[in-house]
Amino acid sequence: MRRVRVIVMGAFALAPVAARAQNAAQPHLGGGGSLDISLGRIIASLVICIIIAVLAILLIRQRGGRGDLAAMFARLQPQARAIEVVETRRLSPHADICLVRHDGRNYLLVLQQGSMQVLRDEPTSGGKVPCA
Repeated sequence: MRRVRVIVMGAFALAPVAARAQNAAQPHLGGGGSLDISLGRIIASLVICIIIAVLAILLIRQRGGRGDLAAMFARLQPQARAIEVVETRRLSPHADICLVRHDGRNYLLVLQQGSMQVLRDEPTSGGKVPCA
């Protein structure tokens, strides 16, 4: 009885090895070998396909009259900003001091948690930032 159990256990232990050897001997599906394609080529192909799809969408929109490409690309152009943050410094974990330029004036602001205070408000001096 013990001998039969050892033989059965050995057969179960060797079954995966025999199955792998049998599968290795069989040819691949279609008779070809394994594919040797690098990950870089796969990613490059994906990027090219995405670019082609986006261009196709833009072309379909333009032909359908729903989108003007010139107007769409004009929206992407940077526009002049009304507010310019010249400099920001951290005073504490809950407070910042900022120099902001708007409409020809410089504003020195203290920004705290839940509040804001104007420390200085003066005209812009010929492009130079005043020392505080």
